[in-house]
Amino acid sequence: MSPRRVSAPAWEETFKGAVLASEYDAEASMNSHIYVSRFDQATWFLLHAIGVTPAGMKRQRRRVAIVRENYQFLRELKGGELVTVRSGFLAVGAKYIRFLHQMHDRDGDRLVATCDCTAVFASLRSGKSIPLPPPVKRGAGSRLVTREAAAARRRGKAVSLAERRRVPARR
Repeated sequence: MSPRRVSAPAWEETFKGAVLASEYDAEASMNSHIYVSRFDQATWFLLHAIGVTPAGMKRQRRRVAIVRENYQFLRELKGGELVTVRSGFLAVGAKYIRFLHQMHDRDGDRLVATCDCTAVFASLRSGKSIPLPPPVKRGAGSRLVTREAAAARRRGKAVSLAERRRVPARR
């Protein structure tokens, strides 16, 4: 019997939409605050993939706080263009998750913008960050999209904590 191959997780598709007339400027280019809004929506769909929902956070008196965001705008989107956002986890720590959103135009599948985020969970009572709940750590850890994590899964090995903390090299 051959060993079971574990494939790397696919990036989650976290948003689909079109650039609407109300979202672009006089030159029919999408406004920058719309990019930010789309990435924010994508964040909630990515979190939902690991079991984190707004209702659950409210029940537990917690919130998700984005403590770092880095945007990169590579190409302008024009009115009427279709876009998708694909997202994946880059790192998981004791108190944080790091994830990347990639926005692509639908026609040419060209990368048009990225958003690299680090988030923590915080208590609404204290306002301070708290350790990530174990199911969140497991869920995000099992969906890492780094080369190291993918290679470990292909070898059938668990991803070590050191590998989970490693940040992929920038090109």
